[in-house]
Amino acid sequence: MGIYLNLASNIQFIMKTILVATDYSPAADNAVDYAARVARAANATLILFNVFKLSVHASNSMASTGSINQLFGKSEERLADASIEVAARYGITAKWHLGKDNTIDSLKEYAHHNQVDLVVMGIESNLIEYRWFGNTTTEAIGLMQFPLLVVPNDIQFNGIKHITYACEASYLKDGCELGTLKQFLNVFNAKLDVFHVITEGRGGGNEEMEQLMDRILHDVPHSYRYVHSPKVDEGIEIGLNQTPTDLLVMIPDKLGFFESLVKGSNTNQMTVKTRVPMLVIPNEVAC
Repeated sequence: MGIYLNLASNIQFIMKTILVATDYSPAADNAVDYAARVARAANATLILFNVFKLSVHASNSMASTGSINQLFGKSEERLADASIEVAARYGITAKWHLGKDNTIDSLKEYAHHNQVDLVVMGIESNLIEYRWFGNTTTEAIGLMQFPLLVVPNDIQFNGIKHITYACEASYLKDGCELGTLKQFLNVFNAKLDVFHVITEGRGGGNEEMEQLMDRILHDVPHSYRYVHSPKVDEGIEIGLNQTPTDLLVMIPDKLGFFESLVKGSNTNQMTVKTRVPMLVIPNEVAC
């Protein structure tokens, strides 16, 4: 069952600023490439974001203030040079920001004082340790302050023609417009699947969900798909295997998300398991 309508030309949410975190690792370089291509398509400004951290050697040797300032200055130069190179390579406006000490705290502070419409981060999703200990990317999801696009280290940008929204309608508030999702659909002229996992004891309500989503997505072409599975994350994996997609979108429930951090969040697990880029949109931002 599905509905296809003309895509609205008037999207309220406009993606103007994209921040991409980099530590110059291969995974980060891939995320920068992906973010730059999204920025070019959206005509957005790209911010290269890095955090200055003293090396263990410098900390142990109790480096002088002058030495620390010199190291900080070199980090600024490297980041500035990287932003110039990215701007020239992709034909976009690129800026940079260097935080200090802690990536998550620096990211939170920057987003508090500056407009950030989207944050992009890479992830080494083939490392089993991330299942148990988490990483900077999954910590960033926990901030729940901005849309976060997670790019697996081995997935290159090849356009976004098909988007899958893993929908749990009960998480959406009244008046929700899903502006970030619509912006991606508009920028890339992508097809949207609204995908729902039916777990044990929750087989009903599909008609009500479709009615709600038809109201929210009245200006967006979309169709529906369902999978039966005892676990949400396993159901999403099944759905992605059945119908490959270019972008997986999830909107976690804020309270349920933080309650599940100790037990294991569906969203956090998917950042490790998924082999496609995943866009996590906080409920407050989505609505």
